[in-house]
Amino acid sequence: MIKRKIYPAALISSLLVLAGCSKQPEVEEAKPMAKTVTKPVTAPATQSFSFSVTMAQDNLTFAKDQYLKMISHVENKQNLYYRPECKQDPSMLCIPRSQEHGAIFVDKYGKWTNGFFPGVMWKLLSNKDNIQWSSGQEQKLYDSAKYFQQALESDVGRTSTHDLGFLLYDSYGEALHYDELDSKTRQQYSQYLDVGRAALATRFSDEKGLIRSWDWAPHMKLTTIENGEQKVDLYSLSNPWQFPVIIDNMMNLEFLFDSDVERYHEIAFSHAKYTLENHYFYDEADKAQQYPLSYHVFDYGENKPGNWQGLGNVSAWARGQGWSLYGYLTVVEAMAKTKVDLSKYPDFDNHLNRLLGSIEHLLGDEYVPYWDFWAARDNAYEYAENVSPDTAIYSGILELCAKRLEDHITPYKGYKPQRLDASLLSDESLKRLQGKKNWYGEDVIQGDKIVPCGSKPYPANHQKIPRDTSASALFASALYQFAIITKDDAKSQKYADLADKIMLELTNNYRTDRNQTRKDSLGLGFVLAEATGNMGSAGEIDTPIVYGDFYFIEANARKIAYEQRK
Repeated sequence: MIKRKIYPAALISSLLVLAGCSKQPEVEEAKPMAKTVTKPVTAPATQSFSFSVTMAQDNLTFAKDQYLKMISHVENKQNLYYRPECKQDPSMLCIPRSQEHGAIFVDKYGKWTNGFFPGVMWKLLSNKDNIQWSSGQEQKLYDSAKYFQQALESDVGRTSTHDLGFLLYDSYGEALHYDELDSKTRQQYSQYLDVGRAALATRFSDEKGLIRSWDWAPHMKLTTIENGEQKVDLYSLSNPWQFPVIIDNMMNLEFLFDSDVERYHEIAFSHAKYTLENHYFYDEADKAQQYPLSYHVFDYGENKPGNWQGLGNVSAWARGQGWSLYGYLTVVEAMAKTKVDLSKYPDFDNHLNRLLGSIEHLLGDEYVPYWDFWAARDNAYEYAENVSPDTAIYSGILELCAKRLEDHITPYKGYKPQRLDASLLSDESLKRLQGKKNWYGEDVIQGDKIVPCGSKPYPANHQKIPRDTSASALFASALYQFAIITKDDAKSQKYADLADKIMLELTNNYRTDRNQTRKDSLGLGFVLAEATGNMGSAGEIDTPIVYGDFYFIEANARKIAYEQRK
């Protein structure tokens, strides 16, 4: 039995009314899946100087084989590392997310990444004509996609999260692109998407003009030693955000635009407008202000920016720049189709072109960036230690102890223990920490300072600054799509060429059959090595992550679409 939350019929009905749809009559099942006609695909040499359609097709076939392998592990309950809730309740349908502790990390319901696993399968199925199949593989992938898609039913009507674009559009939405999806399931999935859009729209503030990202307050995560044992706990901040909006939220807008409801388009354009106005800054070296960079989070309560996931409160978090570029690409695509009056909105076309320039500038000739573009700068530690009152959003980097990381990993150049102002924490938190020892055996509170990670230098073996292949895959996918939609032939060729360089690097050096960082990743079924999830929380560092594979697969499909249109 699959454990999932079922929303009351009254709530579903009310959200459907908001979505402008009603229950449709039952339709007959589609005919059985037709036999796939495969095209021959020639595997490329390990090294090449150009990224070709043949290489893209080979990547898609490799991804198909890998995910069938991962499905087998999950079905046989082998090589899995469970979130505790999944292990405690065998009836819960949990979803593969990343590689952790030498196994496939399987996460519980409700997590923002859960749409990507079935989404990968749907995306492969919808691009089946560019994949080599063996007997029964397509049917197996189809059955598995439908099975794991059930885990997302509990998210359809959720109004407590902004991540419905990731959860629903990247799974149910992907399924609709598969021609052999049976008609009854197609109708059901379409209705779920309508309900999800209505749920997402409830998070929009007419006063702020934005979709609120998070309902939770930030905390400092500290490890203390109590009775000789480690105890991890959360401590509240003295000045938490009031109305946080993160750049990831731009990825929800495509979900809203893919609807005939004009209200959803207005919400999306409004969100894009205020994000453009508030979420961007410039590197101090960029005197001409040519290359806008995105903060991760902006608090519309205090009107202050920051980076919950970046190197510091002001830095260029790599995947955040990917969310930014991809998000505004979807805005520009929607402009050509919407009936909304665009005269009251900023020049989104111009902003997108500037973001394209930023990505080109940031990458230079290194096509897989560090997890934060500034992490390898000689003064990276200065960004990490920034607690300017003008950027009051707290960053987990401030209390990221070396003991929470693998022995070879360092998050940035100059990484060292930090002494933080005690005023960062609430009075209640400071009372709780009185007399407690940190992980390193020293007092946490020392005068007017907090010392979360001791005072001694970290071991010298912490050397590798992780990169993020998921950011590169995002860049490549967005660049190919821009090359497809733009009417400027020169720009189309320019950014398709940049995407080719990124994809060549990922294909030759970061596919799990060609990368040496985690040699067991290939056997577990992952596609791309060396992604980085949440550095500040020491989560998913230098490891395969399912959403990195999702955007890599999408980029390969878009490469083929780009070449076919020329």
